[in-house]
Amino acid sequence: MHKDLHGLCTGLLLVYCSGVSVASETQPQLMLSLTLAQAATEDSEVQPGIVGKATVYVDEAQRKASERFGNFMGQVDGFFSNAGVNDDALSNESWARIRLDGIKPGGEDAEVKPSLKVRVVLPETERRFKLLFSTEDDDGELIGESVGRTSSSRRDQNASVAIRFIRTARTNGRVDLDLGLRQRDSLVQYFTRLNLGYRGELARHWTASVSNSYYYYNKSGFEDKLSFDFRRVMFFNDDLFFRSFTEFNWRNGRKGAIIGHTTGQYTQIDDARSLALEFLAAYHTSLSEGVDDRFRGHELRIRWRHNIWRPWFFYEFWPSVSWPSTNDYERSFGVLLRMEIVVGQR
Repeated sequence: MHKDLHGLCTGLLLVYCSGVSVASETQPQLMLSLTLAQAATEDSEVQPGIVGKATVYVDEAQRKASERFGNFMGQVDGFFSNAGVNDDALSNESWARIRLDGIKPGGEDAEVKPSLKVRVVLPETERRFKLLFSTEDDDGELIGESVGRTSSSRRDQNASVAIRFIRTARTNGRVDLDLGLRQRDSLVQYFTRLNLGYRGELARHWTASVSNSYYYYNKSGFEDKLSFDFRRVMFFNDDLFFRSFTEFNWRNGRKGAIIGHTTGQYTQIDDARSLALEFLAAYHTSLSEGVDDRFRGHELRIRWRHNIWRPWFFYEFWPSVSWPSTNDYERSFGVLLRMEIVVGQR
Protein backbone atom coordinates (compact mmCIF):
# COMPACT_ATOMS: atom_id res chain seq x y z
CA MET A 1 0.00 0.00 0.00
CA HIS A 2 2.81 2.36 0.81
CA LYS A 3 4.39 1.52 -2.53
CA ASP A 4 1.14 2.31 -4.40
CA LEU A 5 0.73 5.66 -2.61
CA HIS A 6 4.34 6.54 -3.34
CA GLY A 7 3.87 5.76 -7.06
CA LEU A 8 0.70 7.88 -7.26
CA CYS A 9 2.43 10.92 -5.70
CA THR A 10 5.39 10.51 -8.02
CA GLY A 11 3.07 10.46 -11.07
CA LEU A 12 1.21 13.59 -9.98
CA LEU A 13 4.49 15.41 -9.42
CA LEU A 14 5.69 14.51 -12.93
CA VAL A 15 2.44 15.73 -14.49
CA TYR A 16 2.62 19.06 -12.61
CA CYS A 17 6.25 19.63 -13.61
CA SER A 18 5.51 18.88 -17.26
CA GLY A 19 2.57 21.37 -17.19
CA VAL A 20 4.76 24.08 -15.74
CA SER A 21 7.36 23.41 -18.38
CA VAL A 22 4.82 23.57 -21.21
CA ALA A 23 3.29 26.81 -19.84
CA SER A 24 6.68 28.44 -19.51
CA GLU A 25 7.48 27.57 -23.13
CA THR A 26 4.06 28.68 -24.44
CA GLN A 27 3.91 32.05 -22.58
CA PRO A 28 6.43 33.90 -24.84
CA GLN A 29 4.57 32.66 -27.93
CA LEU A 30 1.24 33.84 -26.48
CA MET A 31 2.65 37.29 -25.66
CA LEU A 32 4.10 37.57 -29.16
CA SER A 33 0.71 36.73 -30.73
CA LEU A 34 -1.05 39.37 -28.60
CA THR A 35 1.56 41.97 -29.57
CA LEU A 36 1.17 41.21 -33.30
CA ALA A 37 -2.65 41.38 -33.06
CA GLN A 38 -2.47 44.76 -31.29
CA ALA A 39 -0.08 46.12 -33.93
CA ALA A 40 -2.39 44.92 -36.71
CA THR A 41 -5.33 46.67 -35.05
CA GLU A 42 -3.38 49.92 -34.75
CA ASP A 43 -2.32 49.71 -38.41
CA SER A 44 -5.94 49.21 -39.48
CA GLU A 45 -6.94 52.31 -37.51
CA VAL A 46 -4.12 54.43 -38.91
CA GLN A 47 -4.66 53.32 -42.52
CA PRO A 48 -8.41 53.39 -43.43
CA GLY A 49 -9.88 51.53 -46.37
CA ILE A 50 -10.65 52.87 -49.83
CA VAL A 51 -13.96 54.45 -48.78
CA GLY A 52 -12.35 56.08 -45.75
CA LYS A 53 -9.50 57.47 -47.83
CA ALA A 54 -11.93 58.87 -50.41
CA THR A 55 -13.91 60.58 -47.64
CA VAL A 56 -10.76 62.17 -46.24
CA TYR A 57 -9.72 63.42 -49.70
CA VAL A 58 -13.18 64.91 -50.39
CA ASP A 59 -13.32 66.65 -47.01
CA GLU A 60 -9.87 68.10 -47.52
CA ALA A 61 -10.71 69.30 -51.03
CA GLN A 62 -13.88 71.04 -49.82
CA ARG A 63 -12.05 72.65 -46.91
CA LYS A 64 -9.27 73.98 -49.14
CA ALA A 65 -11.79 75.24 -51.71
CA SER A 66 -13.69 77.10 -48.97
CA GLU A 67 -10.49 78.65 -47.63
CA ARG A 68 -9.31 79.79 -51.05
CA PHE A 69 -12.76 81.11 -51.89
CA GLY A 70 -12.86 83.12 -48.65
CA ASN A 71 -9.35 84.50 -49.19
CA PHE A 72 -10.13 85.56 -52.75
CA MET A 73 -13.40 87.22 -51.74
CA GLY A 74 -11.55 89.01 -48.96
CA GLN A 75 -9.21 90.46 -51.56
CA VAL A 76 -12.19 91.57 -53.67
CA ASP A 77 -13.69 93.23 -50.60
CA GLY A 78 -10.42 95.02 -49.94
CA PHE A 79 -10.26 96.21 -53.55
CA PHE A 80 -13.69 97.86 -53.37
CA SER A 81 -13.23 99.32 -49.89
CA ASN A 82 -9.46 100.06 -49.86
CA ALA A 83 -9.47 98.61 -46.35
CA GLY A 84 -7.21 95.60 -46.85
CA VAL A 85 -8.18 91.94 -46.57
CA ASN A 86 -10.58 90.76 -43.89
CA ASP A 87 -11.07 87.03 -44.32
CA ASP A 88 -12.98 86.36 -41.10
CA ALA A 89 -15.69 88.92 -41.74
CA LEU A 90 -16.36 87.63 -45.24
CA SER A 91 -16.11 83.88 -44.72
CA ASN A 92 -19.46 83.62 -42.91
CA GLU A 93 -21.49 85.49 -45.57
CA SER A 94 -20.16 84.69 -49.03
CA TRP A 95 -20.78 81.36 -50.71
CA ALA A 96 -20.70 79.46 -53.99
CA ARG A 97 -23.26 76.82 -54.95
CA ILE A 98 -22.55 74.12 -57.54
CA ARG A 99 -25.48 72.11 -58.89
CA LEU A 100 -25.90 69.22 -61.29
CA ASP A 101 -29.49 68.67 -62.44
CA GLY A 102 -30.75 65.65 -64.31
CA ILE A 103 -34.10 66.77 -65.79
CA LYS A 104 -36.77 64.86 -67.68
CA PRO A 105 -39.65 67.29 -68.44
CA GLY A 106 -42.99 65.80 -69.31
CA GLY A 107 -43.20 65.05 -73.04
CA GLU A 108 -39.59 66.22 -73.64
CA ASP A 109 -36.14 64.66 -73.81
CA ALA A 110 -33.98 64.25 -70.72
CA GLU A 111 -30.97 66.51 -70.23
CA VAL A 112 -28.22 67.28 -67.73
CA LYS A 113 -27.69 70.89 -66.59
CA PRO A 114 -24.68 71.95 -64.53
CA SER A 115 -24.98 75.37 -62.88
CA LEU A 116 -23.04 77.70 -60.62
CA LYS A 117 -24.18 80.54 -58.40
CA VAL A 118 -21.85 82.81 -56.42
CA ARG A 119 -22.95 85.49 -53.95
CA VAL A 120 -20.33 87.77 -52.41
CA VAL A 121 -21.08 90.16 -49.58
CA LEU A 122 -18.63 93.04 -49.06
CA PRO A 123 -18.75 93.94 -45.35
CA GLU A 124 -15.88 96.44 -45.55
CA THR A 125 -18.04 98.57 -47.85
CA GLU A 126 -20.65 98.69 -45.06
CA ARG A 127 -22.70 96.12 -47.02
CA ARG A 128 -23.56 98.59 -49.76
CA PHE A 129 -22.57 96.13 -52.53
CA LYS A 130 -22.98 92.50 -53.48
CA LEU A 131 -21.34 90.65 -56.35
CA LEU A 132 -23.56 88.12 -58.09
CA PHE A 133 -22.79 85.42 -60.64
CA SER A 134 -25.31 82.81 -61.69
CA THR A 135 -26.03 80.25 -64.39
CA GLU A 136 -29.03 78.79 -62.53
CA ASP A 137 -32.56 78.55 -63.84
CA ASP A 138 -35.53 79.72 -61.83
CA ASP A 139 -36.85 76.75 -59.83
CA GLY A 140 -40.37 77.74 -60.79
CA GLU A 141 -39.57 76.98 -64.43
CA LEU A 142 -37.93 73.57 -63.93
CA ILE A 143 -39.43 70.21 -64.98
CA GLY A 144 -42.64 71.42 -66.70
CA GLU A 145 -40.75 74.07 -68.66
CA SER A 146 -43.56 74.56 -71.16
CA VAL A 147 -45.93 75.69 -68.38
CA GLY A 148 -45.86 79.48 -68.50
CA ARG A 149 -43.03 79.76 -71.00
CA THR A 150 -42.96 80.58 -74.70
CA SER A 151 -40.73 79.00 -77.30
CA SER A 152 -38.51 82.10 -77.35
CA SER A 153 -38.06 82.27 -73.59
CA ARG A 154 -37.12 78.60 -73.50
CA ARG A 155 -34.01 79.42 -75.54
CA ASP A 156 -32.78 81.98 -73.02
CA GLN A 157 -29.53 81.32 -71.20
CA ASN A 158 -29.62 82.41 -67.60
CA ALA A 159 -25.91 83.23 -67.26
CA SER A 160 -25.35 86.62 -65.66
CA VAL A 161 -22.85 88.59 -63.63
CA ALA A 162 -23.79 91.77 -61.77
CA ILE A 163 -22.94 94.12 -58.96
CA ARG A 164 -25.83 94.96 -56.63
CA PHE A 165 -26.22 98.27 -54.83
CA ILE A 166 -28.36 97.72 -51.73
CA ARG A 167 -30.53 100.48 -50.33
CA THR A 168 -33.01 99.60 -47.59
CA ALA A 169 -35.71 102.25 -47.32
CA ARG A 170 -37.22 100.95 -44.07
CA THR A 171 -37.39 97.81 -41.95
CA ASN A 172 -39.90 96.05 -44.21
CA GLY A 173 -38.91 97.76 -47.47
CA ARG A 174 -36.04 97.11 -49.84
CA VAL A 175 -34.54 98.79 -52.89
CA ASP A 176 -31.89 97.04 -55.00
CA LEU A 177 -30.16 98.19 -58.15
CA ASP A 178 -28.20 95.73 -60.31
CA LEU A 179 -25.75 96.59 -63.08
CA GLY A 180 -24.42 93.67 -65.03
CA LEU A 181 -23.95 91.48 -68.08
CA ARG A 182 -26.21 88.63 -69.19
CA GLN A 183 -26.57 86.21 -72.07
CA ARG A 184 -30.11 86.64 -73.39
CA ASP A 185 -31.77 85.90 -76.73
CA SER A 186 -28.44 84.32 -77.77
CA LEU A 187 -26.80 87.73 -77.27
CA VAL A 188 -24.47 89.05 -74.59
CA GLN A 189 -26.15 92.21 -73.28
CA TYR A 190 -25.70 94.86 -70.66
CA PHE A 191 -28.62 95.18 -68.30
CA THR A 192 -29.94 97.25 -65.43
CA ARG A 193 -32.38 95.88 -62.85
CA LEU A 194 -34.36 97.92 -60.34
CA ASN A 195 -36.08 95.88 -57.63
CA LEU A 196 -38.59 97.30 -55.15
CA GLY A 197 -39.98 95.13 -52.38
CA TYR A 198 -42.15 95.40 -49.30
CA ARG A 199 -43.13 92.79 -46.70
CA GLY A 200 -45.52 93.09 -43.75
CA GLU A 201 -48.13 91.43 -41.57
CA LEU A 202 -51.44 91.05 -43.38
CA ALA A 203 -53.50 89.38 -40.64
CA ARG A 204 -53.00 86.97 -37.79
CA HIS A 205 -50.47 84.31 -38.90
CA TRP A 206 -50.46 85.79 -42.42
CA THR A 207 -47.59 87.68 -44.06
CA ALA A 208 -47.66 89.33 -47.47
CA SER A 209 -44.89 90.63 -49.70
CA VAL A 210 -44.98 92.56 -52.96
CA SER A 211 -42.02 93.08 -55.28
CA ASN A 212 -41.43 94.54 -58.70
CA SER A 213 -38.32 93.86 -60.76
CA TYR A 214 -37.80 96.01 -63.82
CA TYR A 215 -35.04 94.96 -66.26
CA TYR A 216 -33.71 96.89 -69.21
CA TYR A 217 -31.42 95.16 -71.74
CA ASN A 218 -29.48 97.22 -74.23
CA LYS A 219 -30.57 94.99 -77.16
CA SER A 220 -33.77 93.20 -76.09
CA GLY A 221 -35.49 96.09 -74.35
CA PHE A 222 -37.46 95.90 -71.12
CA GLU A 223 -38.88 93.11 -68.97
CA ASP A 224 -41.02 93.68 -65.88
CA LYS A 225 -41.95 91.15 -63.16
CA LEU A 226 -44.58 92.01 -60.56
CA SER A 227 -45.13 89.38 -57.86
CA PHE A 228 -47.40 88.85 -54.84
CA ASP A 229 -46.48 86.36 -52.12
CA PHE A 230 -48.84 85.32 -49.30
CA ARG A 231 -47.82 82.96 -46.49
CA ARG A 232 -49.54 81.52 -43.44
CA VAL A 233 -47.93 79.58 -40.62
CA MET A 234 -49.80 76.35 -39.85
CA PHE A 235 -50.53 74.99 -36.36
CA PHE A 236 -48.34 77.67 -34.73
CA ASN A 237 -45.27 76.00 -36.26
CA ASP A 238 -42.90 78.24 -38.25
CA ASP A 239 -41.48 75.17 -40.03
CA LEU A 240 -44.87 74.39 -41.58
CA PHE A 241 -46.56 76.97 -43.76
CA PHE A 242 -48.90 77.54 -46.71
CA ARG A 243 -47.77 79.75 -49.60
CA SER A 244 -49.52 81.36 -52.56
CA PHE A 245 -47.29 83.07 -55.14
CA THR A 246 -48.44 84.94 -58.28
CA GLU A 247 -46.24 86.68 -60.83
CA PHE A 248 -47.13 88.94 -63.79
CA ASN A 249 -44.51 89.11 -66.53
CA TRP A 250 -44.37 91.70 -69.31
CA ARG A 251 -41.69 91.70 -71.99
CA ASN A 252 -40.70 93.93 -74.87
CA GLY A 253 -42.11 92.65 -78.19
CA ARG A 254 -44.67 90.34 -76.58
CA LYS A 255 -48.35 91.15 -76.31
CA GLY A 256 -50.05 90.99 -72.94
CA ALA A 257 -48.61 89.36 -69.82
CA ILE A 258 -47.90 85.83 -68.69
CA ILE A 259 -49.44 85.12 -65.28
CA GLY A 260 -47.79 82.34 -63.34
CA HIS A 261 -49.21 80.98 -60.09
CA THR A 262 -47.85 78.55 -57.49
CA THR A 263 -49.75 77.23 -54.47
CA GLY A 264 -47.93 74.98 -52.05
CA GLN A 265 -47.56 73.44 -48.64
CA TYR A 266 -44.02 73.52 -47.23
CA THR A 267 -42.49 71.86 -44.20
CA GLN A 268 -39.03 71.75 -42.66
CA ILE A 269 -39.02 68.26 -41.14
CA ASP A 270 -35.71 68.74 -39.33
CA ASP A 271 -32.35 70.41 -39.89
CA ALA A 272 -31.53 68.05 -42.74
CA ARG A 273 -34.86 67.40 -44.52
CA SER A 274 -37.59 69.48 -46.13
CA LEU A 275 -40.66 68.62 -48.19
CA ALA A 276 -43.02 70.63 -50.41
CA LEU A 277 -46.16 69.88 -52.42
CA GLU A 278 -46.82 72.45 -55.17
CA PHE A 279 -49.48 73.18 -57.78
CA LEU A 280 -48.44 75.41 -60.71
CA ALA A 281 -50.49 77.01 -63.48
CA ALA A 282 -49.94 79.72 -66.10
CA TYR A 283 -52.13 81.92 -68.29
CA HIS A 284 -51.32 84.30 -71.15
CA THR A 285 -53.54 87.38 -71.36
CA SER A 286 -53.04 87.86 -75.11
CA LEU A 287 -52.26 85.63 -78.06
CA SER A 288 -49.13 86.50 -79.99
CA GLU A 289 -46.43 84.86 -82.10
CA GLY A 290 -45.52 81.51 -80.60
CA VAL A 291 -48.52 81.57 -78.24
CA ASP A 292 -51.54 79.63 -79.55
CA ASP A 293 -53.36 78.99 -76.27
CA ARG A 294 -54.05 81.46 -73.48
CA PHE A 295 -54.02 78.77 -70.80
CA ARG A 296 -50.45 77.49 -70.76
CA GLY A 297 -51.10 74.43 -68.60
CA HIS A 298 -50.81 73.24 -65.03
CA GLU A 299 -48.54 70.97 -63.03
CA LEU A 300 -48.46 69.10 -59.72
CA ARG A 301 -45.09 68.27 -58.18
CA ILE A 302 -43.36 67.15 -54.99
CA ARG A 303 -40.03 68.63 -53.90
CA TRP A 304 -37.85 66.65 -51.51
CA ARG A 305 -34.54 68.08 -50.24
CA HIS A 306 -32.12 66.20 -48.01
CA ASN A 307 -28.75 67.06 -46.50
CA ILE A 308 -26.70 63.85 -46.22
CA TRP A 309 -23.14 62.67 -45.63
CA ARG A 310 -21.65 66.13 -45.07
CA PRO A 311 -23.09 69.56 -44.07
CA TRP A 312 -22.22 70.94 -47.52
CA PHE A 313 -23.79 68.16 -49.65
CA PHE A 314 -27.48 68.03 -50.64
CA TYR A 315 -29.68 66.12 -53.03
CA GLU A 316 -33.19 66.89 -54.26
CA PHE A 317 -35.83 64.74 -55.91
CA TRP A 318 -38.83 66.27 -57.73
CA PRO A 319 -41.38 63.95 -59.34
CA SER A 320 -44.12 65.77 -61.26
CA VAL A 321 -47.17 65.34 -63.46
CA SER A 322 -48.21 68.13 -65.84
CA TRP A 323 -50.78 68.97 -68.49
CA PRO A 324 -49.01 71.55 -70.77
CA SER A 325 -50.57 73.25 -73.78
CA THR A 326 -47.56 72.28 -75.90
CA ASN A 327 -48.64 68.65 -75.46
CA ASP A 328 -52.36 69.32 -76.15
CA TYR A 329 -52.97 69.15 -72.38
CA GLU A 330 -52.21 65.45 -72.28
CA ARG A 331 -50.83 64.08 -69.04
CA SER A 332 -47.04 64.00 -68.92
CA PHE A 333 -44.72 62.77 -66.20
CA GLY A 334 -41.44 64.44 -65.33
CA VAL A 335 -38.67 64.17 -62.79
CA LEU A 336 -35.65 66.10 -61.55
CA LEU A 337 -32.69 64.73 -59.60
CA ARG A 338 -30.29 67.34 -58.24
CA MET A 339 -26.89 67.13 -56.56
CA GLU A 340 -25.66 70.27 -54.78
CA ILE A 341 -22.34 71.24 -53.19
CA VAL A 342 -21.82 74.44 -51.19
CA VAL A 343 -18.39 76.08 -50.94
CA GLY A 344 -17.82 78.65 -48.23
CA GLN A 345 -20.26 79.41 -45.44
CA ARG A 346 -23.97 79.67 -46.07
